[in-house]
Amino acid sequence: MQDISNLYKQLNNNPIMKHLKLKTIRNTFLAITLGITGMISANSNSTPIEDPVKSADITFKSGKVIEIAYATIEGGKEAELGQKYFSKILPIAAKYGGKMLGSLQVTAVVDGDVAPQMIAIFEWPNIEARDQLLADRQAKKLFPIRDAILTSIKLAYFTVEKDVTVTFREDKTYEFFNAWLTPEADKLLPQYFKKSAAPKKKYGPITFIASLKPITGLAAADYLLQPHMAGIVEWNNTNAYYGLMADPEFKKVAPLLKKSVTRLDGIHAKFNFPQ
Repeated sequence: MQDISNLYKQLNNNPIMKHLKLKTIRNTFLAITLGITGMISANSNSTPIEDPVKSADITFKSGKVIEIAYATIEGGKEAELGQKYFSKILPIAAKYGGKMLGSLQVTAVVDGDVAPQMIAIFEWPNIEARDQLLADRQAKKLFPIRDAILTSIKLAYFTVEKDVTVTFREDKTYEFFNAWLTPEADKLLPQYFKKSAAPKKKYGPITFIASLKPITGLAAADYLLQPHMAGIVEWNNTNAYYGLMADPEFKKVAPLLKKSVTRLDGIHAKFNFPQ
């Protein structure tokens, strides 16, 4: 079996990973159906108190396909994922323009049924590029390996109306949400946002940092999430979220949200910073 240190060297030489230094394969993330996704990201080294807060910018570009993948790896198979699948699939994925933008470690699932360990964000030139990877002969040989390693995976695909740069900070928590709306949502959601503004100020700032437009028309699949609405919200921490949920003033407004959605997935995560 290949020595893990050699694997690290190979991955660091990969063009997708050339700016990352890897510390642990536990943060590796492969999107199960696309075959591209997968990254090994490092937790930051301890930061001296006098150092500024670490941050990383990710730009979601208009005209690109944004893939957000949620997954877990079977315990004990982190190294296997890197050695047998990850190091081989990345060069194939790069041929079709797949680009990793960043990853996050999940810290809490605050709503919904999707409960991953990790989140990864990827960019594709278009859906056709993703399909080319799925049809690639060499990639197909690797998919059974991937399927034996991941215990769960959910994928969602989005676009943005215009370029937006999101700054992820190490001292903040990020909520990735997906919402399935009721017919009443057009009327009730504006009321909810207006009336919830006051109680939110007590637990903020709570910042809506990215609105993601779901891509429609994709074939239905168990691994595919196709919400009506999605986005990323920045919180000070998850305690602030639970504080808001328990706030008496907010509870008076919450029914407006509940009547607006048939399903709401909310996942809190911290960004993985490269060294």
